[in-house]
Amino acid sequence: MPTERQLTVDQACAEIAKLHISRRITSIFIHHCWEPTASQFHGISTVAGVRRYHQKKWRRHNENGYHIMIGPSGEVFFCCPFEKKGAHAKGHNSHSIGVSYIADFGGPPGEKHHDGRSSPTDNPDSYTGLAAGQLVVAALCERFNLAADDVRFHNEVSNKTCPGTLMDLREYQEAVQRFMDGNIKFVLLTGDERPDFVIATSEHEEELEELFDGDDHIVLDAYNHIPDQRKIYLRQP
Repeated sequence: MPTERQLTVDQACAEIAKLHISRRITSIFIHHCWEPTASQFHGISTVAGVRRYHQKKWRRHNENGYHIMIGPSGEVFFCCPFEKKGAHAKGHNSHSIGVSYIADFGGPPGEKHHDGRSSPTDNPDSYTGLAAGQLVVAALCERFNLAADDVRFHNEVSNKTCPGTLMDLREYQEAVQRFMDGNIKFVLLTGDERPDFVIATSEHEEELEELFDGDDHIVLDAYNHIPDQRKIYLRQP
């Protein structure tokens, strides 16, 4: 059954902020498809094609191997359910989330695509979707209390070049950190076993859902402030 769906970056970050799963997440792995490339991208049908390929390749998984895919213009696609382990980094799938760019940022030397083009066909410096993916990855790090150093490249745990020879791990982590530094995490102590988490930035504030049934508004006290972690704890007075 197809599970992929398209979201804006804002929608994706908002859903990630409210995500509750039982899997313990310790790392985010970054990938590129290699094929399809950016020029072969045709919207959600391309993402569905990747899922069908993965379903044939890993019949026991029967899903897209990636949890999130990023399109050339910053399109965001949720694919494999976050609750379910993916099939993207052998030996590391149980406690990770896989994020893949629909691009070829550089394969093995001399490798050519089926249409005869040489790799790489895409450049991260001009790939509009790169920053969108970094923002989504920053939201994942915030949600699962991960550091930017917990963002890893597939080639760290495989003999592949993924996410491409043109990609630099430290530069990518630093970009994710910059997005994280612009965020303040509000931890709302509602009395539930699992507090609600909301991420807000100076440019964008997520609307709080009805945390307290039937109330038109709520009043909260600042319970604690941890500046170095950029966290503010709030609770009902």
